[in-house]
Amino acid sequence: MKKYLRRILSVAMAAALSASMCVSASAFTYPSSYWPLHNQWESLAGGTDTNAILSVAQQTYDLLVPLGMSQDVCWNLEPKCAQASWICEVTGDVDGAITWLERQLSFAQWLHDNGYGYDDTLLDGQARLDYLRAAQTPKIYARSNSDPSPYSVGPTSGTWFGTALGHEQPNESAALMYVNFQDGYSVDYWIDYYMGTSDNFRQAANGGVIELAWNFSPEGTAGAQTVLAADSYINEGVRAMGQLNATILLRVGAEMNNWAECDPNTYIQAFRKVADAAAAYPNIQMVFSPNDISNRNVTIDQFYPGDEYVDWIGVSTYQNTNYNDLNGSPMAYSLSGAAGSNPFYGTGVYDYDPLIVIQPVVELARAHGKPMIISECGFAHRSNSGDQTNYAVDQLTRFYSYVNMVYPEVKAVFYFDVNMPGEQYDYALSDNSTVRAAYDKVIADNGAYLYEGQTSATGWEELSQTQLTQADTLRLAAYVSYPGTRDITVEYYVDGVLMATVNQAPYYYDLNTAALSAGEHKVHVVATGGQFSRQGTIYTLNVPGTAAPDPEPQPDPSQQTPSDWALPLIEDAQSKGLVTERTNGGYQTPITRLQFAELAVNMIEKATGAEITPAEDTFQDTDDAVALKAVAAGVASGKGEGVFAPDDSITRQEICVMLNRAIQYVDAANGTTTLTDTSTQVDSSRFNDTADIDSWAVEAVALLTNNGLMAGKGEGVAPKANTTVEEAIVLIRALFDQF
Repeated sequence: MKKYLRRILSVAMAAALSASMCVSASAFTYPSSYWPLHNQWESLAGGTDTNAILSVAQQTYDLLVPLGMSQDVCWNLEPKCAQASWICEVTGDVDGAITWLERQLSFAQWLHDNGYGYDDTLLDGQARLDYLRAAQTPKIYARSNSDPSPYSVGPTSGTWFGTALGHEQPNESAALMYVNFQDGYSVDYWIDYYMGTSDNFRQAANGGVIELAWNFSPEGTAGAQTVLAADSYINEGVRAMGQLNATILLRVGAEMNNWAECDPNTYIQAFRKVADAAAAYPNIQMVFSPNDISNRNVTIDQFYPGDEYVDWIGVSTYQNTNYNDLNGSPMAYSLSGAAGSNPFYGTGVYDYDPLIVIQPVVELARAHGKPMIISECGFAHRSNSGDQTNYAVDQLTRFYSYVNMVYPEVKAVFYFDVNMPGEQYDYALSDNSTVRAAYDKVIADNGAYLYEGQTSATGWEELSQTQLTQADTLRLAAYVSYPGTRDITVEYYVDGVLMATVNQAPYYYDLNTAALSAGEHKVHVVATGGQFSRQGTIYTLNVPGTAAPDPEPQPDPSQQTPSDWALPLIEDAQSKGLVTERTNGGYQTPITRLQFAELAVNMIEKATGAEITPAEDTFQDTDDAVALKAVAAGVASGKGEGVFAPDDSITRQEICVMLNRAIQYVDAANGTTTLTDTSTQVDSSRFNDTADIDSWAVEAVALLTNNGLMAGKGEGVAPKANTTVEEAIVLIRALFDQF
C-alpha cells in the first residue's frame, strides 16, 4: 500500500541481481570500423552534445546489430540505447525515446534469458515504456448519450463510488468495510456494529452495494493457511453476507502481490475456498484485488485464482510523493538523470499521472473480460514533511476525472477516507476541507458516478465512437500524460481553427456543434508542457443537419499526369523499372508510407538483383508483403505497438531515414560505398530549420543532404513536410543512379 515500503524490497533485489551479473566475457572480435565509434562514444558520453551522442549510438547500433545477438553485442548496445532513450525523453522527443527504449529492452531481454540478470532493467524499462506510450498521442473523450455496461455484474451504466466506513461522505452509492479474518469477532458481529453506527452502511445494506474487504491476518502464506483451516468461520461469514439485501463485493486477501512473503498456490487455494463457499449466495461477487505495484519477486498473474472464481478485478492505489525527490527537492529532468525517479514505483518524474501505475491491473482485467473496481485509493494531503494539499487536489482530480473515462472497465471506485495516527501520510478527506471540496466537485463534473438511489448515468467514450443524433453542446475532455509535467496547455482545434485553450486537467471543453455546418469536421488537440509538445489523434466528427448538396465531381488523382519538370525524369525511372504499381499515377498527391516503402524495396531489389524475403507479420493494420519486406531489409520498422500506418503521408525526415537504411542494405549486399561525405551533422549554414529535425532523423538527413540526394525546400530542410509521388520517384531515380 505504501510506496516507500516497496523501495526497501527493491534494494535487496538490486543487490542480488548485481551479484548474478558477474560472469566471464565471451570471445568476440569487433570489426575494425567499430573502434573509431568506440573512441567517439568515450569522449561524448556524459556530455551535452546530444545530437553527436545520438549519432554515434545510431552508427554503433547499425554496425553491431547485423552481427547478431551475443553477450558482447548486448552489453555494448544496451547502455548506449538507454542513454539515447533518456536524451530523447529529456529533449521531448517521445517517439525517439520509445524507439531507443524498445531497442534497449530487446538487448536486456536477451541478457536476462541467457542468465545475466537484468530483471530490474526489464521491470523499470517496461514501466517507463507505459509512461512514454501514454505521452505519445493525446486523446479526446466525449460525454456519451448512454453508458451500457457489457458485464453481467456491476451497474448497468455509470460507476458506483464510496468511501471507507467511519468518515463516509453523504449521497454515496456504495460503502467500504474492513474485516480482518478471524479477528476474534464474527462477520455477523461487524455487520451489526455498522448497522448501529453508520447511516451509509444501513442504506447500502438495504438494496445497495457494500465492498467487504476480508483481509488475511497475518498477511502471507501463514494467513492463507489460516483461511484453509477455517471452514466454520468462512461458512458463517458468507452466510451473514448472503442474508443482506445488498450486492456484496467480497475482496479476499487484497494486495497479495506486495506482501513480503506469500506462496501463490496457497493463496489461490484460500481464495477458491472462500469463493466456493460464497457461490451459494447470488448477492456475493468475488473480487481479486492486487496492489498497483508488485513486489519485484512476483507478478500479478501468479496469484490469479481463475476466471470461474473471480467476478471483479480490483486494485489498491495510493499517490503520496508530492512531486519531490527523496530529499524534498522539486523534480527536474537533466541529462544525467532525475533524482528520486523510478517508473516501476511511479515516483519522481513518473509521479504525475496516477492512471499509468494501475495500467498492468487494467490489462489483466481486459485479458480476462472482467469489470474493474478501484478497491481503495488515496491521495496524501499531508506527510511527515508537511502540507501537500495542492498535490492531493491535483492527483485526486486527475484520477477521478479520468479513471472511468480512459478505463471504461472501471465500474466502482472507493476512497480510503481514514486517518491512521502515526502513519507517514494522511489521506482522510475529513481532515482537509480543500481536498474534500475537490472530491465532491470532480465526482459531480465527471457525470458518470452514481449517487445514492441512481441506477443509470451517462458515461464517456473516445471521440472516435461518438455519433451525434442532433447538433447541440458536446462536452469534451482531453487526456494528456507527459512524464514530469503537471502544467500542460491544451489547445482544441476544429477544422484546423483554434477554438479553445485550456490549462487545467481534465481539460474540459464544451464544443457547440450547433454552430458547425452539417457534415464532417476534424477535431484534434495540441498539448504543450515542459519539454513536450504533441498533436493528438485527429478525429472525424459528423454533425447532423440538412444534407449538403452533392459536391462537384473531383478529378481522379490516379489519372494525374506528371508535372512538366518531372515528366522526363519519371519516364527514365519507368524505363529502369523503378516506378511501381502503387506509384504509377496520382503524381501530385502526397506519397504514403506504404507507397514509399514499395519504391524503396523495389529499388533495393533492382540494385542488388535479389528479392527480399518478407519478415514475420507483427502489424495490426497491414499484412502487405511490401511492408514486411521493408521491415526485413531494415528500411522501416513501423510506429510501435504493432502499427505500420500504411496510409499515413510520409515526412521528408522519414524518407531520409528509409533511404539511408536502403543505401546501407545495398552497400552491404554489393560491397560498395555510396555516400562519400560521411558527416552526420546537418549544415545549418544551408538550412534555417535544422532545430526542427527530430533527433532520430538527424544523421540520415545529414547524410542525404550532404551527399546531394535530398534538396532543401526554400531556405530549410522542411523535415516534417510531405513529399508528392512524383518527387519521391525522382528521388529514388537519383539514388538508383548512384549504385
